[in-house]
Amino acid sequence: MLNNVVSNENRCLALQDIKIIDFAEVFAAPFGISLMADMGAEVIKVESYPRRSLTRPISIDARVADGPGPAYEKTAPQTQGNRNKLFLSLNLNKKEGKEIFTRLIQWADIIIDGYAAGVIEKLGFDWEKIHNINNKISMLSMPAWGVDGPYSGYTALGSLVEASSGHVITRGNSQKSTEDILGTIQTDASAPLEVMFATISSMYRKQQTGIGSFIDLSHLESFAWYLPGMLSEWKWNKRLPKQLGNLDESFVPHGCFVTNNNQEWIVIAAENDEQWANLCHVFLKDEFANIKHDWSTIQGRIKNREKIHAWIQQEVVKRDRTEIINILTSSNVIAAPVVNAPNLLTNEQLTFRNWWQSIDHDFLGNRLMSGFLWDIKPDAQKWYLPAGLLGEHNEIILDNLGFSKKEIDIFYKKQVISNKYTE
Repeated sequence: MLNNVVSNENRCLALQDIKIIDFAEVFAAPFGISLMADMGAEVIKVESYPRRSLTRPISIDARVADGPGPAYEKTAPQTQGNRNKLFLSLNLNKKEGKEIFTRLIQWADIIIDGYAAGVIEKLGFDWEKIHNINNKISMLSMPAWGVDGPYSGYTALGSLVEASSGHVITRGNSQKSTEDILGTIQTDASAPLEVMFATISSMYRKQQTGIGSFIDLSHLESFAWYLPGMLSEWKWNKRLPKQLGNLDESFVPHGCFVTNNNQEWIVIAAENDEQWANLCHVFLKDEFANIKHDWSTIQGRIKNREKIHAWIQQEVVKRDRTEIINILTSSNVIAAPVVNAPNLLTNEQLTFRNWWQSIDHDFLGNRLMSGFLWDIKPDAQKWYLPAGLLGEHNEIILDNLGFSKKEIDIFYKKQVISNKYTE
């Protein structure tokens, strides 16, 4: 189907033989599937209709870009998480919708289900039914808590998994309350790679057995492996982790410092005595690294953490961010700027490597979008398809599944498929 929209010359072909049904919403699963689409996998995204995804709001909110067109076509998470896919909107509560979905299952190598446990089963497509339709298809089901257990029917977004896994406590700031959660959700960044690994593994397994696999991928269980230190500390030593914020228990300095422009910050760290001596030399305080000084050893620096950070802040605030970064890094001191989105857009390293991708979107116009996690030679890595509009590829998909033009027209009239949401 994808060849009807984009030629092989314009895309990576590493995973060209894998056909995926994207039956997921928001970011974690959709972006993981986009990573495989980047590598040439043929992906059909099935969006629910008339029910809307959380990333497709009817009315304008903070996520919606300015400009003409419906709000549900202009949100950042929808656009970022759904590149290089064909889009089908489908009402699975209608028998015709179930027939379309059945044909998709016959076509696909894997279906990735990103809803809460029990949702796809209530629609009439449990694993047994799917496997009976196509015994070569695999299924990856990834509810937050897994497909069974006392939490299995609960819905969750990344913030709940962050809290339930212990990550909120671990990375929290001791100066703030527990519920003050950082805006960046780590599970949304880690889960896509897990989705990709599990999918490709199931394809290798199918080569061995000739039949598909069922994969139960719990966000909570998989993310718990990102916190081995916290879990081990309690299991072996009965110690709870401290909320360190920007600090590190083993290194001093290790923190974030404001420069002479109070909107610009840098991070500085010294892992050993040599780096500490280099830092002292930059700030013309070699005596602080002298063996006779309390701060010359890591033990002394840990004991005097607050005084050292206060001294560094006094030195840094006198200087321009670019200036001090250049001086520190050239002296083999660990230092880096704290950047925001505009800084990233002008970052010379990302620009040199052509990481930013220029795309054209029907309602957003020409935009610079984020690039890829890897570069596979000799294949191209491109946004060959921006995030699809609602139902943008309905006709192409249904035609390839064997439905006639007359049947497709009837599907529109009966609201089995659509290309717009209504209030």
